[in-house]
Amino acid sequence: MKKRAKSTGRKKTRNLVETRAAILTAAFEEIYANGFHASSIDAILERTNLTKGALFHQFASKLDLGYAVVDEVVSPMSLARWVTPLSAFDDPFEGIVQLVERNIVEAPQASLNLGCPLGNLIQEMSNGDQEFRRRLRRCIEVWIEGVAEHIERGRVSGHVHQSAKPRAVAQYVVVAIEGAFTVIKGLRDKSVVPTFVSSMRTYFAALSTTQTRPGM
Repeated sequence: MKKRAKSTGRKKTRNLVETRAAILTAAFEEIYANGFHASSIDAILERTNLTKGALFHQFASKLDLGYAVVDEVVSPMSLARWVTPLSAFDDPFEGIVQLVERNIVEAPQASLNLGCPLGNLIQEMSNGDQEFRRRLRRCIEVWIEGVAEHIERGRVSGHVHQSAKPRAVAQYVVVAIEGAFTVIKGLRDKSVVPTFVSSMRTYFAALSTTQTRPGM
């Protein structure tokens, strides 16, 4: 009778990675729906088929899990939604507006009622935990830096006026988007979005070599 082959280190590593991903996904969903403070370890685990032992093997505490959600879920999600897709647009301004239309205008109201995952955590955790604040600030900086790189690309390609300051423009973009999410969440009504998009187009038109201001 042949002996059963021993599990390989590779399989164990893969299982640990899959377990970590499952926990992070569940934690993100719970925190996004209810906030960090209101999210319990038990509620997070109810979204998985894992035990507390599996969770605490990966994360020493709920705070450590929260930090990992910021670094490994929220930050990459922000880049995937707002920065990476800009590579497909020759004109970064048009790309930004289209992403706003995709991620806000076309989003269901029920989803917008939950707000922005990054913005929610900034509002809830920035004043109460220094490490959370540091990690959340880094999320914002990476987002700004990513947008600024595309604005600079637009200057090089001739779509953006040379007078434009990429970082300043990127800061405007991030502040405007986060502000829009907050207002829509508070109002429970996205009817304000067309005004927001029109204002953004007007701002971009003043810095663009190819766009004209709305109404002109």
